[in-house]
Amino acid sequence: MPINFLSTLLSHVLRALAVALVCVSIANAADGQGRRIALVIGNGNYQQSVLPRLLNPPHDVEDIARALRGFGFEVIERKNQTLEGMNQAIAEFGSKIGGSEAALFYYAGHGIQVKNQNYLIPVNATIESEASVPYQGVNLNQILDEMDNGKSGANIVMLDACRNNPISGKFRSGQSRGLASPGSTPKGTVIVYATDPGNVAADGSGRNGLFTAGLLTAFKGKDLSLDGVLTVASAEVERASGHTQTPYVNGPKTLQKSFHFHVTVEPGRGEIEKTFWSSIEHSTDAADFEAYLQKYPEGSYAVLAENRLKKLKADQPAPSAMPSSLSPATFDGRWAVTLVCEDVRNKESLVKGYTHRFFIDVQEGRVTGQRGQVGQPDSATWTGFIQADGTSEITVSGLTGPPDYSVGHVHVGAPYSYRLRGTFTKGSGKATRVELRPCEATFFKN
Repeated sequence: MPINFLSTLLSHVLRALAVALVCVSIANAADGQGRRIALVIGNGNYQQSVLPRLLNPPHDVEDIARALRGFGFEVIERKNQTLEGMNQAIAEFGSKIGGSEAALFYYAGHGIQVKNQNYLIPVNATIESEASVPYQGVNLNQILDEMDNGKSGANIVMLDACRNNPISGKFRSGQSRGLASPGSTPKGTVIVYATDPGNVAADGSGRNGLFTAGLLTAFKGKDLSLDGVLTVASAEVERASGHTQTPYVNGPKTLQKSFHFHVTVEPGRGEIEKTFWSSIEHSTDAADFEAYLQKYPEGSYAVLAENRLKKLKADQPAPSAMPSSLSPATFDGRWAVTLVCEDVRNKESLVKGYTHRFFIDVQEGRVTGQRGQVGQPDSATWTGFIQADGTSEITVSGLTGPPDYSVGHVHVGAPYSYRLRGTFTKGSGKATRVELRPCEATFFKN
């Protein structure tokens, strides 16, 4: 066989082998790079009487999950988990993060430290002594081990879990507040606490805990590097707490600067509708399903919403069954309000979402409130009435702020007005915006 033929054949074989190796390398990169997996858990409905129930974690987890999906994360979202449920979720998380670009774990709820080990507490925990914590809680190291085995490019752990609780004060270890400093962590891991080790974080009086509220604000900022997000979130927490709470960050600064939360393509109508439905699917408030049907009268879940609405209305007591002592004055007092308006698309342009926190007053059922200064841009006047049965209608009017946050991008200082409908109990309430864009107000009586 001629030498020239052998040389040519060998050259072709080597070239084909090189191309094959490049293709395999690209395929492997595609399998791992670009995949971002998150596990978010929010526990608030604690069953043991000495563990205080927490109002915010279920809301925290919904809002963080929504934000992370907007950044392209595949999110495993869990609320009010038992010990078994938490272990199953962690196992699922561990099975998905292998070779991924990023693995993120977020937890809101009670956390307890015992002998420098941190434990996240399920809603069905029964903790009578320090010795029972390792059997009733989930050791943070369990999550870190899953991350270590997964070999993700970046590991991020966020814990809004430093709430104070009366149980740890009875422990003999001496440490009774907050979480312990992290020990050894997997390479490429950043751990963030809502406050520094040994201190206590606020659950918050609005929809979210202070730390989570800070994160959600930071996620809407210009600097979406991990470092930029944590810097803004920390500043928000310090401001909201009067400088009594400062988040704690542990991990390589290079990773904090190099990792970015990339904004993905805006979700389509179907995905937005699905998110809306998921948020109300298990609600017992008829107003939630009325709001859905008003926004999506021919939506994918319209039949389910109509059936649910009929059942809720049928289950309502007759007016004569209402206690005779109940009157509009039942709701009198000062109420903390958190108004959350989501991002929305209007004629191919993005209208930014926002969160406002302020107070309203109720007197003989009449609602009055003011955010900002009357007659100035970015202001709102709240007026309305709460009926004896708790139903309410509130009118919001004022002058617009920056154009990016108003539908139609109208100029600063343009007048606007819209309505909210909702329901109140003696201590809390919820109302949704009737027109134009999805907004929800939550109320807690001071």
